[in-house]
Amino acid sequence: MSADNDTKPQAPRSQNSWAARFSIDEARARIREAVAKSESILSRAWGLVSSPKAEWEQIRAEDTTIPNILIGYVAPLAAIPPVAELIGSYLWGGAGLVEFGGRLVGAIVAWVVGVAMVYLLGMVINATAENFDSMRDELAAQKIAAYSLTPFFISTLLLLWPPLLFVPVLALGLMVFLIYRGLPILMHTREDRALSYTATITVAAIVTFAIQMSVAGCMT
Repeated sequence: MSADNDTKPQAPRSQNSWAARFSIDEARARIREAVAKSESILSRAWGLVSSPKAEWEQIRAEDTTIPNILIGYVAPLAAIPPVAELIGSYLWGGAGLVEFGGRLVGAIVAWVVGVAMVYLLGMVINATAENFDSMRDELAAQKIAAYSLTPFFISTLLLLWPPLLFVPVLALGLMVFLIYRGLPILMHTREDRALSYTATITVAAIVTFAIQMSVAGCMT
């Protein structure tokens, strides 16, 4: 009986120790993965700003899929605006817990709709390609929609302090420039048609993001 009593408590301790070890190792792996993803996104943003032509050439050569772009790249970036706005409104707007709960629901909806709107924008880019003597390419169109918005998404971190709202608005101008530079490379648009093609995409982007804000606002 004494031997049984000695061995029974040791098994749970061993199992708990293994479980704790596994959880710590898994958490560390996820942290390293998140850091690597952040560095990749920041590197892409810097490349698009500093050397847009070279970065678009690299993007064109990348072997990827639309789900990988939307889930692995757009989804983390699209979470920045609603989360930053949520935190900023709580810190500076004095929102109570009840109001904060409503804003949280709105932030989640805005994130999901934001990813969907980027995909919709890519569909518009592809659908209108032939109208501007460009080549239809669904993957290339999604790349333009996703990567041209990178600086804008990152700039919305400044929504943590509402007075800096104008910075993300200025970043939308950079989005237009990046689309203009990317169309000839990814969609094979002629230089004399790139400007009008960009203007059409810009109008579509404004409409899609207006829809996003309306849907998110209805949920708060």
